[in-house]
Amino acid sequence: MELQKKESAKKELEELKLKYNFVEPNRGNLDDEQIEWRDGKPDYTLANLEYFKGKKMNHKADSLEKLVEDLVKTWEMEGSHKVNVSQWTTIDHENYKVCSNGGRVFVGEESIKIGNYNWLFDGCPKDLYDTEKETFESSHDLFRGSFTNGFPWELIKVFSGPPKVTFMWRHWGNFTGKYREHVGNCEFIELYGFAVVTVNDNLKIQFIEIFYDPNTYLEVLQRKKSADELINGKPIVGGTCPFINSKNF
Repeated sequence: MELQKKESAKKELEELKLKYNFVEPNRGNLDDEQIEWRDGKPDYTLANLEYFKGKKMNHKADSLEKLVEDLVKTWEMEGSHKVNVSQWTTIDHENYKVCSNGGRVFVGEESIKIGNYNWLFDGCPKDLYDTEKETFESSHDLFRGSFTNGFPWELIKVFSGPPKVTFMWRHWGNFTGKYREHVGNCEFIELYGFAVVTVNDNLKIQFIEIFYDPNTYLEVLQRKKSADELINGKPIVGGTCPFINSKNF
């Protein structure tokens, strides 16, 4: 059944590429036999299909937006699936650090060891997310289990180019799984934010600064708030921004 699902997804992917001139994300060489994978080589067929079906933007192949979007997607792939940090191609290994909402700065190996979720939710109230109780593995299981069809990410717009790349981004997906004891009802959940990514002359990431509203997102997953509270970036702009609300954006 799983193989059948992937074959069907591949067919639909090709149809969408032809119809809308879509280009699949470039996450680098996943066929390198030297790569040490956490749980085997990842297959992005289903993820790319969900990305195609839900994205708002269609960046040109030679645009800065497409370049940055692919860089971030490759970085996310490496953080989730590559065990050997020395095999990461997206970062400046000697100067890599990350930070969420102006809080604690996590440097190099520490940020990689705890995983992206734990530094992204650092600073949240412990009743919403306790980083001291979550590991790399448990945090990934928690959110993958919430969005069983994936939680695609896209870059919306780049506001400044290298070396300090500033951009707006969007996540989305249907809450089809379970977040702790809270079972989803297929609600559409959308999350917007901003990022400032400092890169070196070779476009290797040195510093990632993410700005978004994690509390409202977690409250929605815990049934404390409606998913409508997140639509169109409402926690950031109050739902009145004509740029975000535009169907053409």
